[in-house]
Amino acid sequence: MIGSHVRAFRCRACGYCCYRNKVWDSYLAVDEGTLAKITGEGIEDIASNLCTTPRQVKQLKCSGNQCSFLNKNNLCHINLQYGYEYLPDACKTYPRIIGVSTRGLEISLVFLCREAIKTIISQNKITFSDEKLTDLILPNNYHYELSSDDEYDLQLIKKYFEFLPKAIKGLQNRCLPLKQRLLILGEESLRLSECTETINFSATSIRDSLGILKEILISRIGEADTDYTEPYIDNLKKIRGIIDGNTLSLAEYLRIKETFIDREYDKYEYVLENYAVNFMTTNIYFFNGAVFGYTMLLLLLASIQLFMAGYAAFYRRSLDEEIIILAIQTVDTAFFGHMSWFSHKITAIIKQHGICDTVKMAAALGQVL
Repeated sequence: MIGSHVRAFRCRACGYCCYRNKVWDSYLAVDEGTLAKITGEGIEDIASNLCTTPRQVKQLKCSGNQCSFLNKNNLCHINLQYGYEYLPDACKTYPRIIGVSTRGLEISLVFLCREAIKTIISQNKITFSDEKLTDLILPNNYHYELSSDDEYDLQLIKKYFEFLPKAIKGLQNRCLPLKQRLLILGEESLRLSECTETINFSATSIRDSLGILKEILISRIGEADTDYTEPYIDNLKKIRGIIDGNTLSLAEYLRIKETFIDREYDKYEYVLENYAVNFMTTNIYFFNGAVFGYTMLLLLLASIQLFMAGYAAFYRRSLDEEIIILAIQTVDTAFFGHMSWFSHKITAIIKQHGICDTVKMAAALGQVL
């Protein structure tokens, strides 16, 4: 089940994924299969540029903030000198998430990469094919693996695989507004989790939800000051005037949204649809539970919309592709790359307000989309 956006992706050698900050530490790791190949064949110029972290993980060394194998043309010395098979898994596959299941390969994209975001902008509607990608270099270790021998309940696997194509088809039903499609997805996700909770947009929930969304974003951005590179922090600061302090109200947010993005929103709504469809193919729903998966999707979409409004207001211009790219890349860097933070910290913030996850985030999405 491989999407047309995955097939359309082409690396433009921008070098972004080869620059280091705390977020990228895990991407610098050298998997055991590649390490064995390098050491077994005695390739010293690679081996001598590896380091060991305090947790005893082998990583590519950095020269300043960039990988020591990145040359002045943003090309990789390992790839040029020795070939793809000597690259660590992360370098081989980025920005693809490649998993293997009882259905075969399942591939999605992460949107920390600008070119990956451009693929969901270029695809009016994502389509899927079971045809193999012949030019794809496969990793030694898959991001996730799901086989008939796993400890997971086989009935649950069957339910998930039946749920996924129906969920994607529902998300792509353009006879309905995107918000309504997402509400339907929420109800189906709850049924998949055998949860009795219902999704609705009560006046109280909508009035409260922006405050909780703001609290989550400010908490993450505050931590990001020590996690990210200067250009990324500068981008975050551009929208702090909208989500920081005591100035943000639902009325003020809606005014900014109406002024800067509403006129062009219908033109670009398909991008958020494509983002959601890609999210469904990451298998987060299966491995983290449908309620958590739905909550995460809603928060990501709500945050992207809020960031779009923030960047448009900062630059004093209407919504366009560059603002969409900036918003998606910022949100995915802050949240999607930090699953452990996302899971525990956000759940704690939501529960502090006495509201269960799904209803609260559905309300946040309802007012922001």
